[in-house]
Amino acid sequence: MRTIAVVNRKGGSGKTTTAVSLAAVFAERGFRTLLIDLDPQGSASAWLGTARDDGHKHPFFEGRSARAMAVKTKVQDLEMIPSSPSLLLAERTMKADSSLSVLRAVQRLPPDWAYVIIDCPPSLSYLSVGALMAANEVIIPVEAHSIAVSGAAAVVGEMDRIQRTLNPALRNPLIVACRVNRTLHAKEVVAELDRMYGWRLSRATIRESIRLAEAEAARLPITAHAPESGACLDYRLLADELAERGELPEPIPRRESRWRRLFTRSPHVAAAKGRAV
Repeated sequence: MRTIAVVNRKGGSGKTTTAVSLAAVFAERGFRTLLIDLDPQGSASAWLGTARDDGHKHPFFEGRSARAMAVKTKVQDLEMIPSSPSLLLAERTMKADSSLSVLRAVQRLPPDWAYVIIDCPPSLSYLSVGALMAANEVIIPVEAHSIAVSGAAAVVGEMDRIQRTLNPALRNPLIVACRVNRTLHAKEVVAELDRMYGWRLSRATIRESIRLAEAEAARLPITAHAPESGACLDYRLLADELAERGELPEPIPRRESRWRRLFTRSPHVAAAKGRAV
């Protein structure tokens, strides 16, 4: 069972989109997948139509079996533990106990799923730390905007600290450039991330696409709403890369995706890379 935490302390980075879309791609391929919504905002739960507003505690904090609390979604082989208003209370009052509760709950998960994907809050909070203590992999989605680059550096630094002190089994984070459009600025940001993180930056990049917003409005993952779209292709490429990562020792050889090759052939990108060095 592979446990992947999706983390960024900045909202709008593509964190929930990445968690929902990756989970759907794995399920589409026949892997039984569990998506855990640890974000008190409950965006992933609302996206898949499993949001709860009944005031019940999140199963991680009420002692109930996670297996019993997992609900089916509209996607075959994709189940979910939805968010709950109790997560916000846990974040405010339980402090370090919240991290331990998340850690113990994930450790108690039965091996029913091939993948467990945790959508963390948009902060490096106690809930996020608990998820990172329990996970063996982490994805950091980064919006293709200059203001997001410095924030990514802080998140990577925190991941390294957790790896050294709390969870030596946590693999080096995979940074994913998200919301990438065809502007020169976005190309420069991707080039800067490549310069800063090298093999830690995923080969797959996630383009900005109205299809993702439409999918959320339709309460369907991109694999069901627009399976032939470019955004869906991007997440399938990212899933391919994660599958490779599970089989190969780190660092994995860099090999550019088809879209990245097309994206970086521009002379403007070459000039941006030259300035970034």
